[in-house]
Order: sequence, then structure tokens, then C-alpha cells
Amino acid sequence: MHLYQRLTRQIQDQIQRGTFRPGQKLPSIRELSRQRSVSRNTVIQAYDQLAEMGLVESRNRAGFVVLATLPRTAPVQDRAEALIPSAPRPDHLALSVVRSAAAGSLAPLGSAHPSGEFPALQTFRRIHSRQQRRIRHQAVRVTPYEVPPGHSGLRQQLARHMARSEARVDADEIVITNGCQEALSLALQTLLEPGQIVAVETPSFYGTLQCIEVLGMRLLEIPSDPVRGMDLDLLQEALRRWPVRAILLNPTFNNPQGHTMSDEAARRLLGLARHYDLPVIEDDVFGDISYSAGRPRSIRSWDDEGRVLLCGSLSKSLDSDLRLGWVAAGRYREPLCYRKYVTTMASPGKLQAAAAEFLNGNRFSRHLRLISRCYRERRDRTLGLITRHLPDLARVNFPLGGFHCWIQLPDGLDSTRLYTDLLRQGISIAPGSLFSTRGQFNNCLRINYSCIDDEYKYSRIFKKISDNIKVQYDDA
Repeated sequence: MHLYQRLTRQIQDQIQRGTFRPGQKLPSIRELSRQRSVSRNTVIQAYDQLAEMGLVESRNRAGFVVLATLPRTAPVQDRAEALIPSAPRPDHLALSVVRSAAAGSLAPLGSAHPSGEFPALQTFRRIHSRQQRRIRHQAVRVTPYEVPPGHSGLRQQLARHMARSEARVDADEIVITNGCQEALSLALQTLLEPGQIVAVETPSFYGTLQCIEVLGMRLLEIPSDPVRGMDLDLLQEALRRWPVRAILLNPTFNNPQGHTMSDEAARRLLGLARHYDLPVIEDDVFGDISYSAGRPRSIRSWDDEGRVLLCGSLSKSLDSDLRLGWVAAGRYREPLCYRKYVTTMASPGKLQAAAAEFLNGNRFSRHLRLISRCYRERRDRTLGLITRHLPDLARVNFPLGGFHCWIQLPDGLDSTRLYTDLLRQGISIAPGSLFSTRGQFNNCLRINYSCIDDEYKYSRIFKKISDNIKVQYDDA
């Protein structure tokens, strides 16, 4: 057996044992060469063979990344038979989860909120207070609405900021919204009529699913895995079969699975959108929270036709309570502006002015570096707690950004029941059934680790989660 084949088998065993998790970056070629005392060419051959086996994938700026070991054995046409547009149903469990996540008395593992401990948030609040004092001292007391598209200075700063993802955005095409949820809602209302079909990933953020339900639209759920994201082979077949009017996805540090779409996949998706002349709604709300030195490219960065509507906010990177978001709407700017005007008229002007001042300069970049380092440490702490308390009962992804991890439990376990049981014990989680319309992820759950700053405290919490899971497992 050649040396590279022996190295390939060793790494394969580590992947299958869970030493390397789906989404985790393998050691660099130089690092592994030094660790194993082999040549770089031996490492390259081993990594290439692992890629041919479908176990790893080469990623721009991230090296070789472990893929989810979920085989896709059935032909695309057979799997596509199950893809049928559906109308989402109201799910009152989602509102319960949102309320429990906001309850200060509960361990907030079910929330989608960032930690509020970082100094940049206090800086922003001081700037906002200063803006309010300026208004109070003005001779004219009547202040006008900041009508759509919004504060020009903020839109200029956002255009500069979006260049971090290599997106070429003109400030004039940006529309300021009340958070990313309104940005997504306005994009959907601009592009689709009630009854029309939007293609989405599954699992998807439950707030997006319920927005589609309230707007009376139908969705076509395209399966995704925790590393590569949306199955583009299935998407292509679905677009051939159904009159889809738009594609909506969260491709960078996805909520809930944590995956990031590769550059190759982003270009392929955009090619499908061009072929079928479809707009793409890109939810980029977690894109700034990257654990690597560089931020992944957005899908919008490959778009030179204005068909990608790039949606974001400060809610995940700074504070959920700010409710300040935006859409880089491309060719859809004017109709989206009108939708904004007739629904909520405007977004708070002083808040926009404060955000423009805050984003000017390098303070936000410094803040992103700080929170990315902190959340990376909390990810590692969380994965350690899961390994310690659920070594045989959980498969978990290895997120490279954001602050959520997606946990898959054995088939038959009921995360909705787990949510209810843990709520009585002072712990909030997000059950997996929320993240689709068919409940097929009921053996999964999403954990927010942005708050996991005390290992001793959260070790006891994960012990309770483990005990409840084992009770269900024994009952089954």
C-alpha cells in the first residue's frame, strides 16, 4: 500500500468515527505534512483521493472541508417525484419558541439572538443618543420621515460594507427596512403573487416559512445537507417540472444547518436562475460572522444582471433589538421601494443616521473580528459539551460562522416533546420540526451557542438535555 493510501485510510477512519465533523476544515497541506512527517505531495494525493470518494471538498479560502456523509443513492428523477409545491400551514409552536427564547428566566439555546455583551453595542447606543440630542436642540421640531429608499449616508456605508463579500452594489439600489425579516417579506411581495411558487431550502428558518404562509404563496422545498447546502441537481429538476417564480435561500452560515455554499455551487445556481429567468432572494443575515480570515463571497457577487436581491441586517452581528435591515434590490429597486412605502411608510430616521455614523470607519470591522473569535471559541466549547454528554446519540455539524449548530438525533426521537419537557426545566431549544412544512426534521434540534460563556453552568444544562433525550431513547 502506498503511503498516501495509508494516510487516506487513516483520515477516512477519523471522518467515520466523528473525529472530523461535517463542515470541519482538515489540517492544511503544510500542517498535515509536518504532523505526519510525509511530503506535501503525499498529503495532496490523499486529499484528492478523499475528494474522489465524496468525503471532502476543496473550498476557496477554507482548504479541504469534510462533507456530510449522507449518500444520495437514488436517481435525481426518482427523488424529484416527492417534490410537490405546498402551502405552509400556521404553526403556533414557532411563536411559543420565539417567546421562550426571549424569556430571561430560561437558558436561551432556542433563540436566534446574538450576545449583547460586546462594547460596540454600547458605542452604537451612545451615537444614537447623540443623534437624538441633536434633534432636540434643533429650532424646527417637526422632523420628516426618512422615506424609502432610506438614509443616503447609511446606504453609502452599506454599499462599502457589502464589498467585503465582493458584491458590487450601488448605494442607489439599497432600500432600508425594519430588519431582515421585512427585507425578505418585501422581496417576496415584489416578486410573487399569492398562489405562486417560491423554491426554498429545507430545512429553512421557520420565520421565512411563516412569512410565505401569511403572504399566501406556495413553496417548493429543496433538500439541503449540513455542508454543501441546497441540492442543485434536485433544484434543476424542480425548475424543469414546476412554474417556480423565485428562489430564496440562506447560503452563508445557514440558519439552521450552518452550511456555506461553495463558489462553484453559487455560480451554478445563478446559471440556473439565468436559464429560467428567475430572481434570487439571498438571505445574508449571518454572512458577516465568519471564523476565517476572509468572508465568503455572496451569490450577489457573481451577479452582473441585478437579479439577486441581497438581504441583510445588523440584528445578528450587533443587536436583535435594532430592527435595522436592508435589501440591495438590483433591477427590482423601484417596485420594492413602493412596497416599502405602502406597507410601513418609512424606517426610523435617527436610527439610520446613527447606523451611518457607526459604520463609517473601521469600528464595525473590529467588532466583527471580536465576535467571530468569541463565537468560534463558544462553538468549540459547545461541541465539546455535546461530545461529552451525547457521545453516541447525536450527530452535529461543524459551523464555520454564525452561532448555531444543528443536531441530528436518532430516528424516532421527538424534538417537539423534548422542547416541551426542557421548557419545564428552564431550558429553551428550537425543535427541528419548525424548520420545514412536513415535520421531517422532528429528530433534530437547533442550538444557539452565542451565550455559552460559562462551561460549568452549561455543562449542567447539557446534562439535563442529555438526560431527557436518553429517557425518550429508552422509551422507544
